Amino acid sequence: MVSLFIGIDSYSQEFKDTTFSVRGFTCPCKYNINIEDDNKIFDRSEKPAYYPGGEEDWKKFVKKNMDTKFKGRDNVEVRFQVDKNGDLSTFLLLNKAPNQKYEEVLRLLKSSGKWFPSLQNGYCVKSYVRLTFEL
Repeated sequence: MVSLFIGIDSYSQEFKDTTFSVRGFTCPCKYNINIEDDNKIFDRSEKPAYYPGGEEDWKKFVKKNMDTKFKGRDNVEVRFQVDKNGDLSTFLLLNKAPNQKYEEVLRLLKSSGKWFPSLQNGYCVKSYVRLTFEL
C-alpha cells in the first residue's frame, strides 16, 4: 500500500499558479514546471491562445499596423506557435500567397508582442494558431 502512494506522488506534476499580464490584460493559469511536459503542441485546446484584449483589440491592432498598399487582393493563411510564455514562433505559410504579403504578415505578427497562451486542463500549453489575412 505504501509503494502505491509513493508511485502516485512521483508522477504528480509540479506547477505554480501564474497570472500573465500583458498591456493591462490578465490571464490566470497553472504553469507546468516539468520541462519534459512541454513537448506537446496542441492544435486544439480548451481555450485557444489569443491576443491580449481579445478579438476586438486584435482587429484594431491589425487595422492600425498592417500595410495594405499592395496591388490586387490575396488571402494570406498562416500558422504559428504560441508557447506557454506567450511568445510567437514557427511561422508557416499555408497557401500560395505572394511572398511580399507573407513577409508583411510576419512583420505584423512579430510586432504584436506576447499573446496569452492556450489553456488545457487549467495549464498554460504550447499551441498552434491559424489566421487568414486579406491583403
